[in-house]
Amino acid sequence: MEEEVVEFNIAHNRKYSIDHLWYQEKDDEKIMVGISEFMGVEIGEVLRVILPQAETVVDEGQDMFSLWTADEKIAFTAPFSGTITEVNGEVEINPDLVNESAYDLGWILVLQPFQFDMENLLEPDEY
Repeated sequence: MEEEVVEFNIAHNRKYSIDHLWYQEKDDEKIMVGISEFMGVEIGEVLRVILPQAETVVDEGQDMFSLWTADEKIAFTAPFSGTITEVNGEVEINPDLVNESAYDLGWILVLQPFQFDMENLLEPDEY
């Protein structure tokens, strides 16, 4: 029996959560959020991206956005409380970007945390 080998890239200028989201600090203490390439490989083709409205306040543990695949709907939760200041409408129009360009054009949203603390996130070499 052969083991399946999954190949994926990790962007080294970001931090990661255990639910396979990446977080990239921006200059203004806002955080850009997307799914890791690993998650994209695991869930398969993303058919639909459901985004919140910009300026939505989310609490830690509350759903931030969801992805639909052929098999399931996956909700992703906020690792900390904050305001969603920007959403990437391009991924709603072209959900393939989430799989094809996970670390670039396929970003999901920008979050302004109420308390800026990324300590509970993983470094690339820990992920």
